[in-house]
Amino acid sequence: MKKIVLMLLAFVSLFVLFGCKEEEYVNPKVLAVQLIPSKDTAVLNAQRGPLEALLEAELDMPVQVTVATDYNALIEAMGSELVHVGLLATTAYVLAADEGYAKVILKSLRYDVADDGTQLTDKPLVAGYKSQLVVHKDSGITSVAGLKGKRIAIASFTSTSGFVWPANLLADNNLDPEKDVTWVNAGGHDKAIQAVLNGQADAAFTFKDARALLVKTVPDVREQVIFIRDTESIPNDTISVITRLDPALVEKIKQAFLNIAASEEGKAIINAVYEHKGYAVATDEEYNIVRTYLNRQKEWDFGAKK
Repeated sequence: MKKIVLMLLAFVSLFVLFGCKEEEYVNPKVLAVQLIPSKDTAVLNAQRGPLEALLEAELDMPVQVTVATDYNALIEAMGSELVHVGLLATTAYVLAADEGYAKVILKSLRYDVADDGTQLTDKPLVAGYKSQLVVHKDSGITSVAGLKGKRIAIASFTSTSGFVWPANLLADNNLDPEKDVTWVNAGGHDKAIQAVLNGQADAAFTFKDARALLVKTVPDVREQVIFIRDTESIPNDTISVITRLDPALVEKIKQAFLNIAASEEGKAIINAVYEHKGYAVATDEEYNIVRTYLNRQKEWDFGAKK
């Protein structure tokens, strides 16, 4: 009898250890995908439907693509598992991952960009990008040192190229990122450039070259808003999933985005969304440099601005 009881206990233990794990995974009936508002929401909204249709075709399940109100909203939505797949910007991914909300599956690939804004289409795609400092042509600013006392437009306080790298760049050039400049949260890289054009800011930090986002409406934007310098390379933005998403579905999602990027129709859509040219498999370790920069940033009190 004692042996039977022990066998039953062993069976129950194995069931608890292994049998329940499958139930812990999230298997949504409708896959919720969300985009960060790194550019004008109207532009992103125009591409939601086409991206949704491609993903549904690849995954053979209903998909809902939405646009987050801001970077932090997407992080919180993944934390509460209301969103299953997030196209997270670099720093937003690290913040989400370190909270246990997300894990990266793919990184974006893009053309590298020359200082004059030209895309280097004859070169291999790159898995990193740079932040750029741009100013109004009449500002008189010619270097990072010239930013002291100025208003700087950014996309978001969680934007890697708009704030994290620039704040560290200022510190490296003996400027206090908290006291020596005024940050203007414009709400998008295109809006940061627009703030310089409109005189609401003296300078802007954006991804290189965000001025391309305004060329259709402001053809001479590169003459009005001029390039001063860029930063060291930043790991590209991600396609990330919630940590409890079913592994089999995760693999399907990964392959779906790779397939979309390999098709002509898909390339056009991902380019229109975030200027992505392709995707490659990514690991969390590739984003440790971001953690290093964020740790340094803890000495600055930007909490009230975020």
